Amino acid sequence: MTEKSSDQILKERWALGSLILNTTLTILKFVVALITGSLALMAEAVHSFSDLIASVISLISVKLAARKSSEFPYGLYKLENMASVLISFFLFFAAYEILKEAFFSEGEREIKHTELAIAVMFVAMVSTFIYSRLELKAAKKLNSPALLADAQHIWADFLSSLIVMVGLIGTYFGYNLDKYAAGIVALFIFHSGWEIFTSGLKVLLDVSLDREEMEKIKRIIYSHPAVVDIKRIRGRAAGSFKFLDIELLLHNFSLRETHRIVDEIERKIKEEIPNVDTVFIHYEPVRQEGWRIAFLVDDEDNIRDFKTATKIVIVDLSKDGKVQINKPLEVEPDEREIGEILSKINIDIVVSSHHPEEFGVRWKLAKAGVMVWETDRKKFSEALEEVIKSYESFAKKQEGEKDG
Repeated sequence: MTEKSSDQILKERWALGSLILNTTLTILKFVVALITGSLALMAEAVHSFSDLIASVISLISVKLAARKSSEFPYGLYKLENMASVLISFFLFFAAYEILKEAFFSEGEREIKHTELAIAVMFVAMVSTFIYSRLELKAAKKLNSPALLADAQHIWADFLSSLIVMVGLIGTYFGYNLDKYAAGIVALFIFHSGWEIFTSGLKVLLDVSLDREEMEKIKRIIYSHPAVVDIKRIRGRAAGSFKFLDIELLLHNFSLRETHRIVDEIERKIKEEIPNVDTVFIHYEPVRQEGWRIAFLVDDEDNIRDFKTATKIVIVDLSKDGKVQINKPLEVEPDEREIGEILSKINIDIVVSSHHPEEFGVRWKLAKAGVMVWETDRKKFSEALEEVIKSYESFAKKQEGEKDG
């Protein structure tokens, strides 16, 4: 049996707490409604009963959502979203009940023991207010749509309790003001239900993660020096969890090193983005043949050395002379760090104003098969032209020797 995570245990505890609270309030309101003869309190008891049913759905969905099996290898996460959609219908029903009670009830009932009814509604208001705020905070922390929907529903119960309280106090003083406030609050409840319904439905239809979160994921990916470009990125949510499908262009490495890089990117995404269940990364090498040349430059594209460069511009030069200038890698102006990066990204040549001074850096580059090309050219474009002309001259010489 799979051991439950601490987040899952907390979700189940909050859902169970909501169930206990709504069961207690439903019984209390029904009993006091029968004693006092208050139709508003009886309607509120019916509303609390709808909360009770919603809490049962929430608890069941939270318990089942994290389970995985051979039939459901991706889990039953979407049960949380299905539950939130169902709970939204309870909110619509609650809004309808409040409007019907406020504007379409026939006749007036004599209310007995008004003080008792007010006391009960005060207890209901305080308990629902406190629990809804605490559960809302927990839902955001745990990223649980089911708990979020339940917290919104309990908050709606607080608002409807407030309406009943106003009506009871008005009755106590001989005024009837509750139906106007009821209409306003019912619209708020309907709006909450609509928000919950649309957000749950979007997830069930596999809508993309929000733009801000996708941009954050892109920044995490691009921060890795091995990444040349993101060809495609897709993300979706299911319950509390997120799933990512990413296609990357990477600098050429050995298969073992590439796996390590992909694992590193996945780990960083999961560290910085909450509740990511799966990151599927498909990767392609940026080029198959030719030369890879790194130019050490500053922010103004001046050629620099290993100690002063702030960027590495990587250029792929194909066998037929085609040039591809890739996205620059930003680096700290540190000889050891730059040497470390260049030794790992499958560079053939590094163009610099001077050779590295430290023997350790030279040795690491030599082991990686990297040749340092020292140039007196000042600008990146000039140095690139120098290398291309040298390559073209070399290629022609090679072709001539082959023909000879």
